[in-house]
Amino acid sequence: MQNNALQTLNEAKENEKKFLFWEAAQKYQEALLEFNKTSGNESEKGLCKKKIREMNVEKSKEFVKSSSTSKFTEEEQNEIEKQINSIADINDIGELLDKIGKNPNFCPSFQEVKQRAEKTMPVSFHITNITVQDENGDQIKDGNNPNIVWFYQNYFFSQNFIILIYLLPIFNKIMDEKLTIQNLSDYFKSKGIFREDFLKILDVAIERFFNGDYISTLHILVPKFEKVFLDLTQAIGKNADVIASRTQKGEKDKIWTQDKTLGEDFLKNEDVRKIWGEDFCEQIIFVFLSQLGHKLRHKIAHGYSKLDELNFQNSVLVFYFYLVLAARIKRLKNNYGK
Repeated sequence: MQNNALQTLNEAKENEKKFLFWEAAQKYQEALLEFNKTSGNESEKGLCKKKIREMNVEKSKEFVKSSSTSKFTEEEQNEIEKQINSIADINDIGELLDKIGKNPNFCPSFQEVKQRAEKTMPVSFHITNITVQDENGDQIKDGNNPNIVWFYQNYFFSQNFIILIYLLPIFNKIMDEKLTIQNLSDYFKSKGIFREDFLKILDVAIERFFNGDYISTLHILVPKFEKVFLDLTQAIGKNADVIASRTQKGEKDKIWTQDKTLGEDFLKNEDVRKIWGEDFCEQIIFVFLSQLGHKLRHKIAHGYSKLDELNFQNSVLVFYFYLVLAARIKRLKNNYGK
């Protein structure tokens, strides 16, 4: 058994020398599985683990994501500008921001992306061993499922199209012409759905945003979104279960409870989707949670965010999420905001 492991390890090294990183990664993995069947060989096991990561990084350099470029006709460009101006030229700030938050076109259609992905799945995804890794070379959740990987690549293009073609031009225009720190702050206060302590924190994020400090903006807005979203879901959703419970370890018949966290299971719950809509729930998953998406919550919570990700574009995108909450919920009657 040990001889088989050593032979497989040597084959992995040979593949690596030939720059056959996909094959090398597979062999290092096979060798590690063989070594794990017996005790000892700790240095060989450590080498295999290290090399699996390294080969995954090299594989990711070769894994070229499908890309697309969009060239618009003059007629299409005029239509895009017309749609942008139909929002950006509204004089009343409250009405303008409501229009952004309520616009269904600023949220990718989950079903349309799903159908498009199913129809356009490349043959290579079916015949190739797909493995998507993070920046450290570790395989990520669903990274070996070609259907999910291709779906998120399609979703990525839809989300980027929305932010680059519509949301960024709108925000650039209104921030130049009419949107200020004060009237954005007043807009959120006027809704009567946010707690007063959060509004004070939000004011800091708004001030930092207008001053170009996107590092602070995102480090305030992204972690706070989970609490705000869960609180509002609980306030307006009679059937939305926001409390998690399980049997307490070591304590028979005793139950341990806490507020649920904002995760994919929660956002795929039918009661939650009835409140917010399937498309918005999926957009939250892509931007904040999914390892195949932007995963802003994970990166900021655990310190993995890179400087170039803490930018104007992502700040606008996260502010858009708060505008959706503000625009789609009527003033709460239970004095929630106090």
